[in-house]
Amino acid sequence: MLFKKKKITGRIVRRLELRRFYFEKVSWHWKKLLFERPFDFGLGINPHTTIVGESGSGKSNACKLLVKELSSSGILITILDPNSDYLGIADSLHAEVYGASKTGINILEPDGMSEAERLGEIMHVFRKRLRLGYVQASLLRRCIRYTYWVMRKRGKVPDLRDLVYTTKVFERRADTREAKVLETIRERLLMALGDPQSKSADMSRIGRENSLFLVSELHTEEAQSIYMEALLRKVYSSMHITGHSSLKRLIVVDEARKLSGSRILGKLVAEGRKYGVGVMTISQRAKEMDRDMLSNSSLFISFYQREPAELNYVANFISGGNELNRFIEVKKAIRNLGVGEAIVLDSRHREPFIVRFSLSDTRQSSLPYLISTSAANGIRKEELLAKCSSLGFTENEIQGTIPKLLESGELKSHVIESSEVNGDWYITSPRNSAEHDLYVNLISRKLSESGIPNEVYNSSYGPDVISYKLGKRTAIEYETGSKSAEQMQEMLELRKRSYSGITVVVNDSYFGKYSEMDGVEYIKASSYFS
Repeated sequence: MLFKKKKITGRIVRRLELRRFYFEKVSWHWKKLLFERPFDFGLGINPHTTIVGESGSGKSNACKLLVKELSSSGILITILDPNSDYLGIADSLHAEVYGASKTGINILEPDGMSEAERLGEIMHVFRKRLRLGYVQASLLRRCIRYTYWVMRKRGKVPDLRDLVYTTKVFERRADTREAKVLETIRERLLMALGDPQSKSADMSRIGRENSLFLVSELHTEEAQSIYMEALLRKVYSSMHITGHSSLKRLIVVDEARKLSGSRILGKLVAEGRKYGVGVMTISQRAKEMDRDMLSNSSLFISFYQREPAELNYVANFISGGNELNRFIEVKKAIRNLGVGEAIVLDSRHREPFIVRFSLSDTRQSSLPYLISTSAANGIRKEELLAKCSSLGFTENEIQGTIPKLLESGELKSHVIESSEVNGDWYITSPRNSAEHDLYVNLISRKLSESGIPNEVYNSSYGPDVISYKLGKRTAIEYETGSKSAEQMQEMLELRKRSYSGITVVVNDSYFGKYSEMDGVEYIKASSYFS
């Protein structure tokens, strides 16, 4: 019978020990081990871990190794990734990848709190992250309170889009000074909103599977901080529902400095152990991290540091006393660590030791995520295969993943015939049919290639594509043939009120179904792309 050899996370190469001689003073030194021992990663008195170190020192690599080891033992992993560093391990963890710009977190949801309690929590987040002054905060508080009142009357839970709309309502009724303040607040809220069409995350599903949140898709520091804090608050609320448990879930927070000043990390760390929730935080600077996180971590891992104040802080924390010789030895060791080497302070051992971590998987992307993002606006099958292959994925891996995404409904396919864009095409989660949204994006692409500015609107409130030429706006619609003649006439009458011209691109099979109208140009799909 063959046994699979367990992959070693790292090896212990040195230990801090006391050196004793008969006629000499006792002193601390790093003893090199004659036989390097495997680093047995385990959690001690609580399930929390802190990893610090300079950029490029090996923090993310070590975190990936530790996360894989915990996941293999049956612990669910949730990763907040502001730099897209963990995409390479998403497949091995069988983790669902959530893009933060497409998967929203509703920070206005009460999560078991009263409206007054939730309002206080939200204002703490917004004042800190959006850097609001007193007047701005006062107006925002009124907007949030009004949004709760209106949506409660309608029997709905408000979200950030409702709050943005409320600021517009208040602005119409405000004087000039207040209107300017409300406009500033709205601009900052929009920075934190991401894609207005984003879907809210299903927290019940997230609690049952490994998940990776790509916070890097939000491009401002404010948006990332608010998103991370809102997600952690959801985790905090959900863990109280599950009740007391042994460790069954680990929350990994990279770039933890983005949550500086937040109370949520401290709450998770203080209460997580009894609910089976552990927290692993990664940061370049230990001084910027929550004190509760540092003091309550069973495992503290420090990679190379060179900044003097930070070096002193970490060395003092690891040495844990007022022995000058011990502090000097620890500080010297931190300054001389190589890439991938770290000093580990483990609650199960009396003294710190130096570990040389192994290398994690060097792949930089998750195949399902790569396929989904590549097909966001439609992609031809051949282009998709070539792109995935160029990033190191085999044909068998690609051909095995595409059917799974098609079966789940995340990916849709459509065959285009009789035009220059003919072939097999894929598109991710179309709002309408795969055919409709593919053609809409192809129309936009053709206009851009011709040097015509345009934007995809693709909404029931506006045309599929709006093009701008010679100061005029043209509405372009793609029709699959599913609309009746009456529905088409009603829509076009509405468009004629707002646009200088209207072009309707029609599926070849249904060309001629719709009656001619003044000011409307009808084109066959195959002719439009020829």
